[in-house]
Amino acid sequence: MGTSTHNPGQKGSTPLVPSWLEEPEQDNINENDLSNSEIPPEGDSERFRIPRGEFTRYINSGGKSGGLGRKSISNYVRNTLGGSVNATHRMGAARNSSAKLLNVAGLFASGGAAAVEKYLSIENLSEKSANDAFIEITDFICPDGGPQDEGIARTAYISAIEETPEIAEIKFKDLKANQIMVIIERTMTNAIFNRITNDIGNKIILLPENRAESTVLIKQTKDFVKGAVSDAIANLNIEIGNIRQTDSLRISDQVYKMAFDIMASAGEEE
Repeated sequence: MGTSTHNPGQKGSTPLVPSWLEEPEQDNINENDLSNSEIPPEGDSERFRIPRGEFTRYINSGGKSGGLGRKSISNYVRNTLGGSVNATHRMGAARNSSAKLLNVAGLFASGGAAAVEKYLSIENLSEKSANDAFIEITDFICPDGGPQDEGIARTAYISAIEETPEIAEIKFKDLKANQIMVIIERTMTNAIFNRITNDIGNKIILLPENRAESTVLIKQTKDFVKGAVSDAIANLNIEIGNIRQTDSLRISDQVYKMAFDIMASAGEEE
């Protein structure tokens, strides 16, 4: 399903934003500026314990205690990470990948496939199927690298393409800009889902007794994240044709931040 890498999970003593995390090329979010956030160089070794325990109990319920899963994510955002600004900063390479996707969407909306070809210096992208075209630009959107953070971003993007079969065979030049926004929304959803499961929900694959139960848990959790991302995009009233390259990271950060705020608020009510 293109979900997160499976390991014992993030160590609590690891800094919230480790030194190997890719720093975005621009960092100009205005409100609650990420560059002004106080992120401790080292973390409390116990900081993941409570949300991990809650998420594990949610997994052991087989999905019946969905409120516990949402509560654990809220606790993870509010207490473990210290709020939505830090949670957004922790997305690391995914911030840049999302910004680059927004650049592509903005170029496509204003100048069509030809503008994207020129910007990326790729010939004949227009005549490729949407699926092949999005695969073609993978290395631009999310360069392949060693750190887990880059793997999360790349996996999120590839999974989004796989999850959008309804546009796979449409020629890239015939796409609508809002169809590219579907890829963006699913990429951001997958990136947050992968980040959460790597930090507190690594056992979502390991604990369930069968694959069907694991699939239900993944769908429930991803639907919760997807709803928050969709609401964030809608609330921000993003107009694709007005996206400028200098604004893309700010917009990406705003979506991530608002999505984390929505999840924290919804889970707190459980």
